[in-house]
Amino acid sequence: MASIIDDLKRSYQSGNMVTRLIFINVGVFVALSLLRVFGFFYQSEVLSSFIPWIAGTSNWETMLFRPWTIVSYMFVHEGLWHLFFNMIMLWFSGRLFGDLLGDKRMVAVYIYGGIAGFLLYFFAYNLFPVFSGSNSIIIGASASVIAILVAIATYSPNMVIRLVLIGNIQLKWIAIFFVALDVLFLDGGNSGGRLAHLGGALLGFSYAKSLQGGKDWATGFNSFADSFVDLFKRKPKMRVASSKRPSKKSKGPFSSEKKKSSGTAEQKKIDEILDKISQSGYDSLSKAEKEYLFNASNKK
Repeated sequence: MASIIDDLKRSYQSGNMVTRLIFINVGVFVALSLLRVFGFFYQSEVLSSFIPWIAGTSNWETMLFRPWTIVSYMFVHEGLWHLFFNMIMLWFSGRLFGDLLGDKRMVAVYIYGGIAGFLLYFFAYNLFPVFSGSNSIIIGASASVIAILVAIATYSPNMVIRLVLIGNIQLKWIAIFFVALDVLFLDGGNSGGRLAHLGGALLGFSYAKSLQGGKDWATGFNSFADSFVDLFKRKPKMRVASSKRPSKKSKGPFSSEKKKSSGTAEQKKIDEILDKISQSGYDSLSKAEKEYLFNASNKK
């Protein structure tokens, strides 16, 4: 058992942010499942009592006292199929997003998309007469996942993806298909969930357009996240500083001229890889090109 836990720890620590998000979602699902089994043996409604503390709700009075649920709800799933579908979509869209725009931006869009999805759901349930008197809850990563999908599809709409049984298809049509489903069946079952999906989709679209315009909304989130993580890092007790400084006339291997040249060459290679993805799809990349793109994205 200990070796299994160690293997999971290593997989989590060595994996990218898509892998880590999947681990978190699966971990929460397993924990809640164990809680349900516990309640079954002891004839307790412990799970039913606990879910309202982590699920989002349309009741504004409840949200006033449980504001954290605007984030916690996007890591909670009610069934295995619900979890499986969302994690498959997260792996698919998150991998593409991370390779092109970086893992840190992907996590920011995951959180932003979940929040945007909740807000559209919340205000719709409190403003439109059709939902009058409803007191529903919302859970799941769907809004976050569709935000990532729509964002990368908006940023690189003509990227070609090879799907089983379908063949090559441009990424924009995959995103349009899922958004269209939510619009067409909005008046059917799970209206709250579909509203959340549309909120996430709007966020993803807006983020990609903003990024193309030179504004990166993820910067603020990443700065906050880095500061939060730094609080739990051990700080060195002593710092050793060198009194020697390189000469301004030095033209060694770390001179500013060579750094600039190196950066330009790296960006040129990245652009060539991205062009190849747009023309032939991600699967057309060689192993070395995928690894190069992944390493470059982690520097962003």
